[in-house]
This record gives sequence, structure tokens and C-alpha cells, in this order.
Amino acid sequence: MADLLYFAYGSNMLKSQMQARCPGAEFRATARVDGYELCFPMISFTRAGMGVASIRKKQDAYVEGVVFAMTEDDFRRLDHYESEGTKYRRAKIKISGLDQVRTYFSRMDDGHHYPPSEEYLNAVIQGATEHGLSEEYIQMLYSVRDWQQAE
Repeated sequence: MADLLYFAYGSNMLKSQMQARCPGAEFRATARVDGYELCFPMISFTRAGMGVASIRKKQDAYVEGVVFAMTEDDFRRLDHYESEGTKYRRAKIKISGLDQVRTYFSRMDDGHHYPPSEEYLNAVIQGATEHGLSEEYIQMLYSVRDWQQAE
């Protein structure tokens, strides 16, 4: 039974990717989470040595994403894809009106920004568009290409 909630904010918003990774996942809602920002704090060698997304706490910021209902098996599969325990950690996140929502946070976040590949960023944008996230947020995603590169 798909009754565990997962908040996706990166490429996992993409319907085709979630279907392949977590076949039991079902779309529940879109959500805006205040007090967090989207960031690209680590490099992924499976993503051409480019940056991959996470979220971090930041006052006066917000992140939009998609809530999926998932099974335990889906979470086990997603833990594998997200390298839970080494690259990401799965933890609870508060989303108004929903209980016990989990998401993934980067375990390596020293404040740097590593630009994502075009392919990865396009997957994030396509997922946001597929789910009808706000135009303002989608425009912010397009602007990621212009963010200051890590030193």
C-alpha cells in the first residue's frame, strides 16, 4: 500500500523517472515549503561530474516540489538511487497539511554551488512543468544556469 509520503524537488519530480525508480509511487499533490531553498551543493559523477540538487534551510526562501505516496519498497529503491547514507540522508520535512513527509538532504553541503548539467536541469524543469509548479518557481529554475559557479 502506498501510504508513505515523499517530497521530490529535483529530477525525481519527472514523471518518467519516478515511474522507473518507484513503480508504486502515486502523485498526491504539489507543495510549497517555506524556509528552504533549492541548492546544488555536490557533484555527481553519474551526472557528468556536474552538480545535483538538494534543499537547505534558509529564512525568507521557499522550495516547490511534488508529494508522492510511496510503498516501503519504493523507498528502499529510492534510497539506493539517492545513495542514502553516503550522499543523501532521508529525513522528515514539515509540509503544511501533511503528516510524516520525508525527503532527501545532501550530506555534503558546505555552501558551494556546482552547476548542474543541461540534461539534469532540464529534467528538473520538465518535472516542475509537468506538475504545474508556479511560473515564478519555474523561471527561478531556468535562472540556475546563471548562478555563480563554485570556486
